[in-house]
Order: sequence, then C-alpha cells, then structure tokens
Amino acid sequence: MKTILFIILMINVLLFPLQVKADMPSQLVASDLSASPSSASRLIATEQEVRQFFDNYIERYTRKDFDGFLWFFSLKAIQNQKDGLQGIKEIYSNFFDQSQTLQCHMEDKKIEIYENGVEVKARYQIEQIVKKSGERKVWRGRIRWVLIKEDGTLKILSIDYRHEKTP
Repeated sequence: MKTILFIILMINVLLFPLQVKADMPSQLVASDLSASPSSASRLIATEQEVRQFFDNYIERYTRKDFDGFLWFFSLKAIQNQKDGLQGIKEIYSNFFDQSQTLQCHMEDKKIEIYENGVEVKARYQIEQIVKKSGERKVWRGRIRWVLIKEDGTLKILSIDYRHEKTP
C-alpha cells in the first residue's frame, strides 16, 4: 500500500509542472518565442525582413550606389564606436570612389531578433578592384550590426567590424 501511494505521489509530482505549463498563457512560456503568434508579433521584424534588408544592402554596396547605401543607416548611426553619420558618409564615399568594382560576401550570418532591435553577426569578405592601379584587394573579418526601426523601416544603428590582417 505504501508503495502504491508513493508511486501515485511521484506521478503527481512529475506531471504537475506539465499541467501548470499547459494552463499558463502562451506569452508566459518563453522557451520558444516563435511558437506563439502573439509573442512573435511583438518582435521588431521577421527573419525574412532582415534577410531582405541585407540582400538589398549588399546589392547597393556592390553597385556602389552611395545614396541608396546610405539610406540603410539611421541618422543616429555609429560605425566602429566612433564615426557618426558624417564620418560614415566620408568613409564610404572615398571607398566607393576608389573602387572600380566591389564584391561583398557574407558567411555564418547569425540573426537575433528582439522587441526593440535586431543583432546580426557575420563574417565578411570584400573584393575590391582599385580604379587607379587595377590592384585586387581583399578585406575580410567579423562584422556586427544593430538594426532598429525608424518610421517602420529597418535602419542600421551601429556597425562594428575589424579587418583581419592578410599575409
């Protein structure tokens, strides 16, 4: 008899958390935000929106479309924790002007979407053909973006990268 009571008690102890979890509102169960439509709608963007943002970003970068490329940046944007929007304009204007062609590739893109922002980390490789010399330069390293929404549109709030030294 004691054994049967012990078994019943253990079953209740083991099943009680499952019953409580089943009775809880879905927004309180934070194990999988994408499982609940109500919690997913609070995220700033979908993964598809973020991927489309970067497809457009890379396309404008590769075309050296200066104005189109700058459109992706917030007015409050910071690059490498020091350059504001004016500095960003000067850096990319000079780089685009010096480049005959640019090719940009990203690998290992990791996207984390939150209620108030998006963090994206990746490895980049930029192949540049310099206008004056025809020299081919390769820039590669790690990069991190923080995106926010301004007027319903994703914008870059910060971008941090570091070129790796090449032999």
